[in-house]
Amino acid sequence: MPAVSTTSPASTSAAAPIYELRRQPPKPKLPVVRLALTILLLAIASLFEPHCFRFAVRQSIFLEAWRCGVRAQIRVVEGSLFESVRVLDSVWIYESENGPVTRLEIKELEADLAWRSLFTRGSSGWFRQLTVDGMTGKVQLPIDTPATAPVRNFFTFELPRPRSRWLPGPERIEARNADFIFESDGDYVRLQNARFTISEMEAGELLVGNLIIKQPWLNRTFRNVTGTTKLDNARTELGAILLEPGVSIQNLSVELAEIARGRLNLEMQVAAFGGAIRIETQTLPRGRQLAFEATGTFSQIAIGSLATFLGQSDAAGGTIKEGKFTFRGSPQSPAKANASLRLVATNFQWESRQWDSLVLGASLFNGRVQIPELTLHQAHNFLNVRGEFALPAAQEAWWQNEFAFDVNAKIENLTELSALVLPEFKYAAGKGTIDGSVRGDHQQFHGQIIVSGSNLTWRNAPIEELHATLKLNGNELQLANLSLFNQGDFVRGKGVVNILGDKQYWGDLHASIEDLARYAALLQKPIVPEPIAGGAVVDWTGEGSARGHTGKFFARLAKLRSLGATSTLLHPINADFDGTYQPGAILFSRFALSDDLSSFTANVSVVEKAVRLQGIRFIHGPALQLEGDAVLPLDVWQSWSDANAAKLLSDATPSRVHLVANDLDLRAASLLTGWNFPIAGIVRGEVNAEGPIGALATSGNVSLTEGRLPLGWSGLVLDEASGEGSLAGQTFTIGKLAGKLPTADVQLQGAVDFTKIRDPQLKVAVTTSRAAWQLFPGIPNRILASGKMQATIDGPFRSASVAGTVDLAGLEVSSPINLAPLVLGAALKAPPFVRIPAGVWNGWRLDLAARSPQGIALNLPGATTTIETRITGTIGDPVISGHVALAGASATIGPRTVSITQADFDFDARSPRDPSIALRATGSVYEAPFAVHAAGPLSHLVRFFEVTQPLSEELLRADFAGASPAPAFTLLAPIAQAAAIDVFAWAPFDDANPASPAPAQ
Repeated sequence: MPAVSTTSPASTSAAAPIYELRRQPPKPKLPVVRLALTILLLAIASLFEPHCFRFAVRQSIFLEAWRCGVRAQIRVVEGSLFESVRVLDSVWIYESENGPVTRLEIKELEADLAWRSLFTRGSSGWFRQLTVDGMTGKVQLPIDTPATAPVRNFFTFELPRPRSRWLPGPERIEARNADFIFESDGDYVRLQNARFTISEMEAGELLVGNLIIKQPWLNRTFRNVTGTTKLDNARTELGAILLEPGVSIQNLSVELAEIARGRLNLEMQVAAFGGAIRIETQTLPRGRQLAFEATGTFSQIAIGSLATFLGQSDAAGGTIKEGKFTFRGSPQSPAKANASLRLVATNFQWESRQWDSLVLGASLFNGRVQIPELTLHQAHNFLNVRGEFALPAAQEAWWQNEFAFDVNAKIENLTELSALVLPEFKYAAGKGTIDGSVRGDHQQFHGQIIVSGSNLTWRNAPIEELHATLKLNGNELQLANLSLFNQGDFVRGKGVVNILGDKQYWGDLHASIEDLARYAALLQKPIVPEPIAGGAVVDWTGEGSARGHTGKFFARLAKLRSLGATSTLLHPINADFDGTYQPGAILFSRFALSDDLSSFTANVSVVEKAVRLQGIRFIHGPALQLEGDAVLPLDVWQSWSDANAAKLLSDATPSRVHLVANDLDLRAASLLTGWNFPIAGIVRGEVNAEGPIGALATSGNVSLTEGRLPLGWSGLVLDEASGEGSLAGQTFTIGKLAGKLPTADVQLQGAVDFTKIRDPQLKVAVTTSRAAWQLFPGIPNRILASGKMQATIDGPFRSASVAGTVDLAGLEVSSPINLAPLVLGAALKAPPFVRIPAGVWNGWRLDLAARSPQGIALNLPGATTTIETRITGTIGDPVISGHVALAGASATIGPRTVSITQADFDFDARSPRDPSIALRATGSVYEAPFAVHAAGPLSHLVRFFEVTQPLSEELLRADFAGASPAPAFTLLAPIAQAAAIDVFAWAPFDDANPASPAPAQ
């Protein structure tokens, strides 16, 4: 309320003019108005100058980029107010506070000005059209990077960015030669060689040369993808995108600008695989990880088309009639996400697996997967599963946390399971049921599963009844009952085993089977390498842990034998075992092996590092042929691999052996091992031994008659063997051992010192008579040398040496000697001169003098030969050196018969397969005499001929090659190429001088 004035009227009237002046604004002065108008006119006029216009455009672009939070780099701006504006070589980078980074590199950007919008106050764009040529871009969406705000401090000052646009967008955008990638966590979608137009006023088009999708569920490239585009406010709508026949995106709506800010709002409708798919996805408010909310529905999806599209299988089929899914959360934290899935499929097929219908319902909530419904119907079979489990943490399996499952299955036709589970079930038949429930909580388990079946077969293995009950109790898996029955055969058992932590078990098993061959299909792969036959009665009870194992057993096997590839090498035997075992010991109360004619019995125990056999008795027919006792230093607890075979013998364990053989039949005794060894003979004598293997004290004598002894595993056998030997201390003396090899009669005499039992020392004299050796087995002519050998085998068994002499008495050649390879052939290489069967002696060193001091009888008329050679190297790789001479032998060169005047072969140990040769042979062609020479190393022979003057070169070549006579020069070229004859000499032939010098070349 105004205050009451106490002034006089005069004073009041005096103040009135001042009051009026304050209420009315002062009128502007004319010069100021003129100045403002002048500046405005000058600014407008400056735009008509190209440089000023380009500067204004550049700064306007930078200001608009700054308003949007974009960092821009521009190399050149071209154009003026009266022509298009061109921006060359620009880079645009936007880093969202939510994590995504967008980068664009544009080679050329051209804008056409819209004059009406430029000078009016409207919302229309300042450009009619924006053309982009050569754009490369990338939007990188990190899904696990926390949002970070810009770092500010006390000195940081940032202008507020206005919300309104300073530079309105164009009415139409056209892009050419675009290459753009949307990438997230290594997966991406790439548009390569793309071209598109987009506008709010009209429908645009899209053409993508290569659409590359690399995702965990799809990795494919689609070519020449076309579609339509439309801009509706801030949303970009794509439609009619044909990826391949039968797969098209009918509509896809997305806000591209929001993607750069880390926010996704996408709607998509797809017509594919004979059905429809609809998906809606949007991002949730961002925390530390990118989170989504997605929903989708699908119906009438042909599984075969879907599998082909995903590149999974061409053998898929069936239809997903309907389904839906939801997801809310972060893909990087599924335990914190919520999701659900339900689908109904019919006539489902995946490769060889098929079922009639599948109903699946599953949900994810608070880190738990719940499966309220999983039902399969397949022909006459039914399976239903319900349950739940907690999602495992990193480095954990699902069963290590809390879970619960109920299973119910009814199988009316086991064969049909091959179309549901595994193809091998096509070999099965019968019916069965499975019923049970299993619960788990941090590796503590409870529940039971009951399995039963009837009239079951697997291939040809029958089982009339099957009953099994599995129980889980804490850490124990209990086999409460296992029963299999078939025609009087049965298997029954029960037991308990700890499935986690320290392994402990106990159980018992009882089986009675008339013939194991009936169940070969069940036993072959899991138990034995090949099918076996024979009867079996087995009883076992035992328990064990990491500290050791104890139990008792009884086994009776009848006619046990193999039905597989080794059946001819095995011999059917009977076995009776009864005993107990405990840590470090196996005690047999009964140990018996037998066949139809023989039996072996003993009281056997395995204690620590020794195998004890007391009361040994081998009976063949009515006769007791072997008896005694033995303590063998065998550490059977060692690994039986090849690497530890040498450790089987225990050095510290004292041994004791006392055996008496009374006409022991080696053949009958060896058959009780179950192997059909090629061994035979009658052994008489007594053997005694006592002490550790490094200091054995032995005594005794043995003799062998009618023997058959295998020498290694190559099939070489010493037949008709007979001999005798004696034991004293650590030496076995061979008084005399004689026998027959396929090509020699052999006698051995000497001693074996077994102080080092793993590598005993040999000192044995070997004499052979009626010996024959095939020389150079790789050549066409079979050359057989005969004679005798006297040698000594000396040294350790693994690396002994063989030294002595081989006296050659004769050579036998299977066919006439063919000289064509020597005089007409190319480069040659001699094969190994002798081949010895492989065996433990492969590494034995050789030093043998092979000679023929009196000359050798050759089975060719008039031929003589001498041999002075030495054989060194090893038995596995023998080497020959020395000289071999041959004269007077007939030979052939093609169709012509010649006589070898002289042939000398010199072998060098440094190159045993390339001997030096000096050969001269004579003959006649067309009643004209000639001589042929070959000299030098076998691999580089020099060959030349001596012929009479009238005999033409081409005629001689044709004759040696087996061709018909022809006019001169017609056969010269091809025969000269085929027959590598080096030189023809035209010197007169002198038959009286077989060693005439080589003619001049």
